[in-house]
Amino acid sequence: MSDSPLESLLGALDKLDLDGVLELMAPDCELLTVDGRRADGADAVRELLGDFVAALRTTAHRVTAQWQQDDVWFAEVEADYELQDWTQIKALPRAFVLRTGPQGISSLHAYGAHERAMGEHAAHLRDDVRIGGRWIAPM
Repeated sequence: MSDSPLESLLGALDKLDLDGVLELMAPDCELLTVDGRRADGADAVRELLGDFVAALRTTAHRVTAQWQQDDVWFAEVEADYELQDWTQIKALPRAFVLRTGPQGISSLHAYGAHERAMGEHAAHLRDDVRIGGRWIAPM
C-alpha cells in the first residue's frame, strides 16, 4: 500500500465513500474543483463533494505519475466517471496538487483538460461536457 495521501483520497472517492474522504481531510481544509468551485472548511468540502458523489454511479482514478516535495503531492491522473443517467466519461486527464498538514489533507486543488479540436465544439451546450449538471469549460 502506498503512503500517498492522494492515493488514499482517490481510493475512498472511487468507493464513493464520502466519510472516508473526509476522515483524511483537516478541519480547515480547502478544495478547488476542476469546474472552478471552491470550498473552505470540512463542512463546505463535505457539501461540495456530496454533490459530486451524488451525481455518480461509479468513478475510477488511475495515477499515471506522482511526486512529492516536502508536504506537497503532485499527480497526473486519468479519471473515469459513470453518471447517474448511465453516461460514461472515460480517461479525462486530471492534475492534482495536494498539501498535507498535521491534521490531514489541508488543501486539494484539481485541474482538468477536456481537449477537443476547435471545429468540434457544438454551438449548443447540450453537446458539451457536464458533471453534476454543471457545464465544464473546454479551456
